[in-house]
Formats: sequence, structure tokens, C-alpha cells
Amino acid sequence: MTSSQARGAGVPLIERTALTFFDAEQLATAIREASIEHHQLEGGDFRGELSGLLAGSVVLNSGCYSRSLRACGCLPEHAVVVGAILGAGRDGCINGYRFGARDLICYPAGAELDYLLPAQTRWAALQLPRAMLGELGLSASLFDKPRVFSASMPGCARIVRRIARLAGAEQGTLISAWHADLAALAAELMLMAQHGTALGARPSYAHRMGLLRAFEQQARERIGEELRIPALCADIGVAQRTLEQTFRDQLGISPRRYLTILRLHVARDALLRGADSDIATIAARCGMHHAGRFATEYRSLFGEAPSATARA
Repeated sequence: MTSSQARGAGVPLIERTALTFFDAEQLATAIREASIEHHQLEGGDFRGELSGLLAGSVVLNSGCYSRSLRACGCLPEHAVVVGAILGAGRDGCINGYRFGARDLICYPAGAELDYLLPAQTRWAALQLPRAMLGELGLSASLFDKPRVFSASMPGCARIVRRIARLAGAEQGTLISAWHADLAALAAELMLMAQHGTALGARPSYAHRMGLLRAFEQQARERIGEELRIPALCADIGVAQRTLEQTFRDQLGISPRRYLTILRLHVARDALLRGADSDIATIAARCGMHHAGRFATEYRSLFGEAPSATARA
């Protein structure tokens, strides 16, 4: 893991970190003061990078990962967020909407998120304190609900490029110059919003998110049991076909596969945190009672044996 920091009066604090393995605790710091959980959905070695820039009361985080992830949780309560997809090889899904390269998303303070982030998607999240919106000339109504602006909208790609420049600030950049560029970005954002139509959150999204979270809550509470998808569907009051369609639309995988991934992530967290149990016991506590199968599934997802994680 490597990081570099720039400190000093009048310059932003910049931190850049290289990720060499999947660690949910470290990924939780991707967006400052947010509460977001990550699950690796795609097998293989995990690599990534995270950047954070603090310029006065404004925060800009960015990142990119080698494997597909699901991220869910809540954004900071004190700030609205302007999210930008700086680059993407294929579309992802966020809050019920498909997104692609150069799309822009505005979030209210404390907004709930649930998204599929495909491998090699480069993202940035600009946090603006609510008290600063008037100073920047931004309307609070722009952030009353999640709004997705397509890259095809006039002005959208230009704003995304400006966010990319802000995220790529070099050591020694003056906060005054950085804020001047931020003010220009805000003006462009309001102009685009006034002359274009954003997509609001789909009415069905809250229901879909509720199904995913109800499924996950049941699975976590009973993770040591031999769970079956039809029984879980009955417990949360949803038809199995509906749940399977929701998982395909939102995450691109089946509920059964996600259940296995969840078990593996819970086991990995215990191994990384140095749980006082042997690997077979940890696997069994996560509902994986066949040691050989657990080791095979674990290596397939994370690119290393459980014993290697335990030694890390």
C-alpha cells in the first residue's frame, strides 16, 4: 500500500492510495464520512486506487478497481454530492438506473446508494457542504433527490472533464485556484440543469432496494444455516421469480450466487481481522461446511487461499 500527502497552508490535502487486495474496511473510506459497504462480485486478484482531496470544506474522492463491486449504504449527512463517471468499459447500475462513461449524478445529503460498479470504472465524488450551495450559485432543488444526467446532454461531458481535472490536482495547487475552478463547474452545472432534463429516481427503485436489503438481512442473520432461496423468498414475502429478476437487473447475478459471495465476504472479514478460530470453523460459521469447496470458492473469488488471507 502506498500513499502520498501534500500538506501546507493554502494548498489542498491530497492522499493517493494503491490497493493490493480486497479489504472492505479500507474501501469503506472511499468517500469521506459516508457509510458504504462493498462486496467483490467478480473473481480474481483485486487491485485498485483511491484518491482523496480536501480543499477547505470541500472533499473530492475518486477511485478505480480491477473487479466488479456492489456498494450500498448512505452518503454524508452534511453535504450534497456530485458524482461523475470519468471512464467505464461497460454500463453499471445505480439506484435503478444504468450509467455509463461521462454520466453525471447529483445526490441529496444522506442519500441511500445501491450500485453495481463494473471493473475498471473510474469514478469521482465531489462533496459540497449544504451551507456552500448558495455561495456557489447552486439551487438546493437540484439536490432534492438523486438525478442522473446523461453524457449526451449538452454540457455534461464538459462538467465531467472539469471534475476529472479537479481530482487530478497536483501537489502545490493553491486552494484559491482550485475553488475558482469549482465555481466555474457550479455555473456550468446550473446551466446544464436549466436547459436539460435529468432522470429522477425510479418509483420502483425503493421497492427493489428493499427486496435486496431484506434478502441480505435474512441471509446475514442466519448465515450459519443451510439456507435455501425459496425459503428466504417466503420469509421476506416475495416471489422467487421477482427476486431473481431484481438481482439480475441490479447486480447481474442470481440470489444464490450472491448468497455464496456474502458468505465468502463474511469469512474474509473474519480472517483479515484475525479471528481466534481456525479456517474450517470460520467457514462453518458462515454456512460453508465443506472445507474443500470453501477453499475453492474463496480462491476463485479473491485470487488467494484462505490461509494466505489469514497470514496477511
